[in-house]
Amino acid sequence: MRTKRTRSTRRSKVILGVAFILIAALIIRTSIDSISANTKPATTPTATPITSTAATPDTKADTEPPKIRGVKNLTVFIGDRVSYKTGVSVKDNHDTNVALVVDTGGVNLKKAGVYNITYMAKDAAGNVVQAEATVTVKVKPTSPLNEDELNKLADTVLAKIMTEDMTEVDKLWAIFKWTKYNIGYIDSSSHTDWRKGALQGFKQGTGDCFVFYATARTLMERSGFETQTVIRDKGRKTKHFWSLVKVEDAWYHFDTTPTIKKNTTFLLTDAELALFNKQFKNYYLFDKTKHPATPTKPLKERSKYLK
Repeated sequence: MRTKRTRSTRRSKVILGVAFILIAALIIRTSIDSISANTKPATTPTATPITSTAATPDTKADTEPPKIRGVKNLTVFIGDRVSYKTGVSVKDNHDTNVALVVDTGGVNLKKAGVYNITYMAKDAAGNVVQAEATVTVKVKPTSPLNEDELNKLADTVLAKIMTEDMTEVDKLWAIFKWTKYNIGYIDSSSHTDWRKGALQGFKQGTGDCFVFYATARTLMERSGFETQTVIRDKGRKTKHFWSLVKVEDAWYHFDTTPTIKKNTTFLLTDAELALFNKQFKNYYLFDKTKHPATPTKPLKERSKYLK
């Protein structure tokens, strides 16, 4: 009995050991399969090829400066507001929005004169362009000048004092007399515009030397004579105005302003003016380099009028 029980016990232990081994093997196999199912094989990364891009016109170096168009010289009156950029534009071969800068630092709109201004534009590449212009500031006229009215007034006078048989000297003498004796001298007028001075002479009949000069000039030029304006701007405290007139292909001084010597300022030579200056200090002192010289001898035909 004892032997049978011992054998039975040994057999049971063997069976249990085998069963344990089988169960352990099954567990291990299941674990390995699970790990294999959840693990992906590693992949070797591949390099992305780099392709080179050829330079396009947009990416090339920009060496061409912008172009400024529409720049011109300006003329304004004192106190006016100026729009310097009106009509001015900038164009660039690459950039679409290039700023325009105007340097007006030297301009004084409160004072008459000629001033320089500079237009400047710069593109993104640093290319710079400049354009120069001037601003002329003038004194604003107090009222518009009607030249047609001036010419009609002059022509009306000429129609009364001229005849067809007159010589050039005769015509000038008629103009000299009318101006000298139809305008009264007063020491007051504006010297800014000779046409306005002439209008004052015709319409008001009074004025200073500027009005006498301007009125006579208008009559002479409407009669076809060539004239030049002569100014005494040194030697005395005040200016004096008169004309040089071309008659018989020569120039002579013509001054209708009343003087102590009644008619002696009609078609004078430079030498005669010099004698006048000795009697009346520096009365006809002027810059001779700005005007043509007169003949050395007086015009013979004028002698009949200087009595």
